[in-house]
Amino acid sequence: MVKPTFKSAKENTFVYFIKPGNYAILNYWWTQSKWYGGKMFTEPIFKEIDATNNSKQKSNSGQLNTNNLEQFTFTVTENSLNYLGTWHFDKEEVSFTDDKTQFDSLMKSKYKKLDFSIGKLVLPK
Repeated sequence: MVKPTFKSAKENTFVYFIKPGNYAILNYWWTQSKWYGGKMFTEPIFKEIDATNNSKQKSNSGQLNTNNLEQFTFTVTENSLNYLGTWHFDKEEVSFTDDKTQFDSLMKSKYKKLDFSIGKLVLPK
């Protein structure tokens, strides 16, 4: 969970340790704030597919065969600092952008012992 529940910010910048390895983005989990709490949603993430458009119903009816769809993947190497980009789940098609320069300048005052300038750009593909 990279964005706290019930926060109104559209995005959240974060630093997180993950073990070296190959990763796939499976789904996006988010909470829609309600006056009585929140309603939680989970959306599967696939390349070139609008997961937000009734994907559960389409999958159950056979219209969306998830066995043939590609997922976004990325690799984190050992002893490295990796920048995985800005993730855009707010559009019909998921995308990733390189905002490393802005991220580096924002984080250098918060994490003084990390040299973000040596971070590798690793956008999910």
